[in-house]
Amino acid sequence: MEQLTPQERSAISRYLADSRGTADAFFSYAIYFVPSLLFGLYGMWKLDVIAVAVAYVVLFGLVVYLILHQRRSAPLFRSAIRKLVENNGATGEAAPGPASGPST
Repeated sequence: MEQLTPQERSAISRYLADSRGTADAFFSYAIYFVPSLLFGLYGMWKLDVIAVAVAYVVLFGLVVYLILHQRRSAPLFRSAIRKLVENNGATGEAAPGPASGPST
């Protein structure tokens, strides 16, 4: 890891340190989308178009924010992985997919 930049090392360390499960990840994002979802449902119940529109705009803003965040962090992570693959003499080819279990 000596050829990685400090930002790349930090990105890899954060990724490896994140031991959250699916439920933890869901609830960490739920704080953002559940209030606007409830606000939108309340607006639909009361037939309040403004409340529904505000809830939609908030949800849309959250999705845009998450996409932009991923767009900024993905190249850094890809760069770090590429350097690790090149330094370890790996071929860089895609790994085979998981073996499929018995079909029922």
